[in-house]
Parts: sequence; structure tokens; C-alpha cells
Amino acid sequence: MAKATTPFGQFYERTWRFFCSLRLTIFTLIILLSGCLVGMFHDQTLTYEEHRNQWATAAWKLYLYTFLELNDVFHSWWFGFFVLVLALNLIACSIERLPKIWIDVHNPQMRLPDPRFHAMKHHVHLQVPTKEAGLALMGKYFNNAKALGAPFVNADAKNLYFFREKQRYGRVGVYVIHVALLLIMFGSILTTNFGIDGMMMIPEGDGRRFVQSRGPGGLSASHDLGFRVQCNDFRLKTFTDGAPLDFESDLVIFDGRTNRPLMQKTIEVNDPLEYQGYTFYQASYAPRSGEQLIKLNLGPHGGERLTYTLSVGESAVMADGTQFTPVEVMENYGGLGPAVRVQKVTSDGKATHFNVFRYYPDFDPQVRRGQYDVLFLGFDRLYATGISVGKVPFYPIVLLGFVIMFLGMYMAFFMNHRRYWGRLMPLDNGDWELALVGIAKRHPYQFEDEFKKFNKMGADYLGQLQSKPLTPTGVQNA
Repeated sequence: MAKATTPFGQFYERTWRFFCSLRLTIFTLIILLSGCLVGMFHDQTLTYEEHRNQWATAAWKLYLYTFLELNDVFHSWWFGFFVLVLALNLIACSIERLPKIWIDVHNPQMRLPDPRFHAMKHHVHLQVPTKEAGLALMGKYFNNAKALGAPFVNADAKNLYFFREKQRYGRVGVYVIHVALLLIMFGSILTTNFGIDGMMMIPEGDGRRFVQSRGPGGLSASHDLGFRVQCNDFRLKTFTDGAPLDFESDLVIFDGRTNRPLMQKTIEVNDPLEYQGYTFYQASYAPRSGEQLIKLNLGPHGGERLTYTLSVGESAVMADGTQFTPVEVMENYGGLGPAVRVQKVTSDGKATHFNVFRYYPDFDPQVRRGQYDVLFLGFDRLYATGISVGKVPFYPIVLLGFVIMFLGMYMAFFMNHRRYWGRLMPLDNGDWELALVGIAKRHPYQFEDEFKKFNKMGADYLGQLQSKPLTPTGVQNA
């Protein structure tokens, strides 16, 4: 780039060099790494209000904390700013270097000047008796150079020149990685700003259409789903000691305008519901405040029974019109443990009362021995199910970025770009000088072994023709 002479040109040149510099890359990566460490080891689950209460006694700490948005590092203004700086740095470096490499890839120098030709580290120089012998040996070289194929041949007034290369696009692998990183950063920024990561607490039998999530600066925000999610039932399974074993929820999706059911599914941990790009995960639960529910097992004496979950004063009606109503809960009746006083009302209006016991399930069938058996199975209560709601709208961009990155890594690390130049030149004594040189971007020892193989191949061929090898200057060995 020619030096600029105007003030604007000098400013533009300095700015461009700044964004192309490796120092900027290293500095930006250090800042982003520091941000990642802060985000990993500093609690990011608390809201800004909770952090503000924690730091309320130190005004300067609260100001610094608020300015840097340390309660939500990965959504903070400075973290996004340095991601943008890194993206600009990658773009500038690619624009600065890629065009030259791209031109060289598609327009390689097929004939080297003599000084550079003789300065190549890897070379073969031989003297052959005829032009035909030189062409035959050159063909052997190119056919054995790991499937290089037939060389490109051109000529001047007296010499023949050969050129061939392999895996030339390996040189642009690093720029493919640059494109992949830009896609990943672009998709991540879009997902961060337009994705949803929130919670819904839905009581049994109720529904919600708003998700509580984090807004800018870590402040609480509500997001309207556009449809309603209802929990018809929540079931908690426990171990014998009462510890939770598993829990699941029956969810139904209702249209936000017509209230028409659209979809339903029972979700549990690791088995979410997906709808319109949203994913609903079973995350937690919480008991609802209020009275306990009573689980009674009712049925004909000695026959099949059904379980009813009732509140105090709520009745279960049998097929013949008989009603059973829990009217009183006793936490410990006469030292016998939890008990419930039940009212029985027959179809003709006759009412009787009796007790059933939690720890003595056979008491009613064996002692009262009525038309119906009543067993007290314990207490139940209503719960609110905790649903984690996520939406990652631009994850295909990020996924595409990773696919392209693997392609770029393969090109950059496993494609070994190699170039070979050959020349056949007539000598004054009527023989011909055969010269072959090459250069490789990586694996120099492997490339050196390849040229040792070429030299041995040439020596064997010359042995058959009773010719002598030349020194790199073209003079015969004594």
C-alpha cells in the first residue's frame, strides 16, 4: 500500500493498520477471556435488583457494577462491543491478505526466474542423454508425486518448463475459519438479543402466556408468547422417605385469540415440549399455599375402588347416589396418627359419621364393614409447575458456522499445498539438463523424503542409461 500524503489518507491508513494488527487480536481475546472467567465464577443467575440490594451499602461499587453490567456479563454492552471489535479485526485481516493469496492460487507463477529456481532447498538436477529420456524421467517424477497428474508444459526458444501443484486451496483454509468464526459470532449476537431464556410458574389447572426473562442490563422483563400454556395436572413421585424421585406435568397449548386447544403433551425432565420454536422444559415445582387435599379410596365392599382427591367439604358421589364427604382433618387422633372424619349421606338423606386412619388402611373394611369401603391414603396438595422456556431463533447460523469451521480446519491443517517446477535445458555437449524443484507449506521432512525418493529414482534411471548426475550448477561430477 502506497503511503498516504493527505491527513485523511494518513488517518485512514493508521485506522486500517490498527484493525489489521495482531496486537489488537491478542488484546481483544484477553478481554473476552477475562469476561468469560467473570461470567463463569461470578453468580449470573441473580437479577439486577438482587445485586443492587447486595451492593447498596457501597455506592461506588454499585456504580461500577452497574456500569459494567457484571450481573449479566455475556449480555453486557462491553462484551458485545469487543466481540464486534474481534469481528472487524477478522474482516480487516481477511481483506488485507486474502486477495493476494487468491490471485496467487488462481494465477500461480509457472516459470521461476533462474536465481529463485537454483535457490530452492528441495531439488533434483540430472544430466540425461536425450530430450526424450528427460521427458520420460520427468513423467515418472510427476506420476509418483502423490497423484499430481500430468504437468503443465510450456516452452521458450530452447527450454521446456513444467509446473504442477496439489491441494492449492489449503492456503485459504484459515480464511474459511475466519468466515466460520464470523458466522458463529453473528449468530450468537442475534440469539443473545432475540432469543428467550425464561421461566413460567403455572399452577395446576391454570395457564400462562407470559414468560419472565432477563431484559437489557439483567432487569426482569415479560415476554408474550402469543399463546397460552396450561397445566392440567402435575404429578410428583417420591421415594419412601419422601424425597422427590420424579415429577411431570400435563401441558396443553391454547390459541391466544380463540382459546382453541392446539397441542398437548406430558413433559418431564429431559423430555420437553416444542412448539413454534419454543422449547418448554420441566425444571422445578413448588407447593401452592392453601388447604391440604385429602386422598380417599372409595368403592363397594370387597370390590374395585377408585381414588378421589377432595378438599374438606367436597363430596364424592357413588353410582347409587351415596355421598362421602371429608368434614374434619385430625393430625393425630388418639395417638393413632393422621385421621379424617367422613360424613356418609345415603340417597334417602340419612347421614352418618365415621373415622378413617392413614396408618390403618384395613380399619374401615374390617371394623365398620359398610356397603362401601373407605380408605384414607394420605394428604395431597396442589402444586405450581416450573417450566423453563427457551427459544434459540438463529441457531442454524451458529450450526452452519461450526460446520464451515471444521471444513476450514481440515483445509488448513490436513491439506498440504505443494508446488513443483521442472525444466529441461539443452547443454553444449548435446545432452540435456533435467531440473526439478519444489516447495511445500507444511510437513517439510516428508517433502524432503519425497525429493530423496526422486533423486534415487533418477539415479536408477540414469544407471540404466549410463548417465552421470550433475551438481546444482549444471557441471558434471568428476
